[in-house]
Amino acid sequence: MKKTRIALALLAIALTTCTAVYAQKPGLKAPSATSTPDVTKLTVDKILQLQAATGPQSNGEITPLHVVAEFLQLTPAQMTELGQFLQTRQATLMPLVQTLQPLTQQLGILLNSGGSPEQIGAVVIQIHAVQQQIVQAQQTFLTQFTAILDPEQLQKLQAVQIAAQLQPILPAFQPIFLF
Repeated sequence: MKKTRIALALLAIALTTCTAVYAQKPGLKAPSATSTPDVTKLTVDKILQLQAATGPQSNGEITPLHVVAEFLQLTPAQMTELGQFLQTRQATLMPLVQTLQPLTQQLGILLNSGGSPEQIGAVVIQIHAVQQQIVQAQQTFLTQFTAILDPEQLQKLQAVQIAAQLQPILPAFQPIFLF
């Protein structure tokens, strides 16, 4: 019985910490414009940081939103739409993240106290359902945003997405002077 609980606990941990497993593929494939976010790293603090990063700055500071707008050369109309998309995403994500945090804490308590597999499984299923809602909100946001971009802007966005995928492996290329 104890081995079963340990196995279920490990399964629950694996399900909550792993959003996807990626197989190695020969060659690089351009990412889709609607990549799936890593919801395991999303917290209320990060949502508030998103709000601060996209909100107006009275001190003349350049925000990430301004950098994105400049890089993609967004028009004023596109900026207005992007602002609306961001507000909608923010309003959708905040309650979901606030729901996710106590569920994650509850799962930790159940795992540490030897909760029943049924209780653990129920909480894991609830966490997964909330994570799927977060993924859906992000995908909706990306779909709406990419729909307002012209082909050149979309190409720039996809180049940034490829760069983001490559960023973790760049340090391995530096010591052997491959760039």
